[in-house]
Amino acid sequence: MTQFFKFFKWLFCAIVFAFTIASCDSGETTDVENINEQTVLVYMPWSGSSTNSGLYDYMQQNLDSIKSAIRSNKGLNGRALVFISTSPTTSVLFEIKYKNGVVSNDTLKTYTGNDYVTAEGITQILNDVKTNAYALNYAMIIGGHGMGWTYREDWTNYPYNIKPKATSDNPDGNDRNTNRETPLKQQYNTFIHPLTGADAPYPTTRFFGSASDLNNYAIDLHTLAEAITAAGIKMQFILFDDCYMANIETAYELRNVTNFLIASTSEVMAQGMPYQTMWTELAKQAPNYQAAVTDFYDFYSNEAYPYGALSAIDCRKVEKLAQVMKQINLRDTLNSDSLSKIQVLDGFTTPIFYDLGDYVDHFCTSPDLLSDFHTQLSNVIRSTVHTDQLYSYLYMSPTLIDVKSYSGITISDPSRNSVALKGMKKTAWWTATH
Repeated sequence: MTQFFKFFKWLFCAIVFAFTIASCDSGETTDVENINEQTVLVYMPWSGSSTNSGLYDYMQQNLDSIKSAIRSNKGLNGRALVFISTSPTTSVLFEIKYKNGVVSNDTLKTYTGNDYVTAEGITQILNDVKTNAYALNYAMIIGGHGMGWTYREDWTNYPYNIKPKATSDNPDGNDRNTNRETPLKQQYNTFIHPLTGADAPYPTTRFFGSASDLNNYAIDLHTLAEAITAAGIKMQFILFDDCYMANIETAYELRNVTNFLIASTSEVMAQGMPYQTMWTELAKQAPNYQAAVTDFYDFYSNEAYPYGALSAIDCRKVEKLAQVMKQINLRDTLNSDSLSKIQVLDGFTTPIFYDLGDYVDHFCTSPDLLSDFHTQLSNVIRSTVHTDQLYSYLYMSPTLIDVKSYSGITISDPSRNSVALKGMKKTAWWTATH
């Protein structure tokens, strides 16, 4: 027995020794401490047309704010790459780097043409990001394009495609109760309109960023989802620095390619997100979405034009919300008389984006289903903020929208807008809930 134990001990030590040698000879070991935890891609495709630069100047200001935040933080938590179009047919991918108090750009690749609006082109960009800055987690900030879930093929003359004829009683052609007063504060001297490139008398918004030339520079939501899927990535979050992207149709379309959606139910002022404060939260290995959303509110609520809304939406939870919504749709139908009572969160003369929670409250007749709906909605909306009024500059005249009911996400099911009617049944959300 003693000899057996001696032999066993010898055999065990021999195996351990052999394994150790094999491990040492198997190649360079991986230092888990040096693995890049997160890469954030700031994606800024061309937002104008062949004759104007769209939001390019505002995007450069956004990048300056990000760099300022990196400088203040004395470095990056992970890596930050930027894709930006410097012209309709010229784009560059560069990495923001920090060393000894200096923030610099390291150019990685240049692109020609406008493939950045196609699924194949976006996939190539994402693959280039993976090649140059491989990470355990990826996130994406998108600037410039914002038409909600709507399809570019359904627009003919954006945003006037569906503008009703004005009357003496309704000079703006407005068909719902919205406060159209002109803001009294005007503490800035000049605004540049991203659609025309001309001086604008009032602050502009980002909704025009993708509307100058829809055929060449707009990107459909399903194209983005297809591209991310093809790249084999699931984003930690996608932040839309664009208007009207916090809608349930968008969240559902992106549910398989991102964990979180950060977006606005309404228009975003042309200056975009306050990255100097938000970047610190977004760049963390575990982003603090509530803090980032709060930073947005703190910034805009103290601006000369204090208007804005932002939500952090958990796309992993939208399937259960869709299941409840389908039950409600099978049971109830919206009374046409209730349409005018639902909270509108856009500036269109014929609304497209209605508050989701308020919509369901106006037509769901089952207390149990309504309770289930709000439970699932609270799981989806992780954090949301809004000012008392929201601002629209769709028709080059300022419109203020009074916010009386707000859930942090919109829906287009009740819309009578022709673009919405043409497109909503093509969405994955509609298929899942009807």
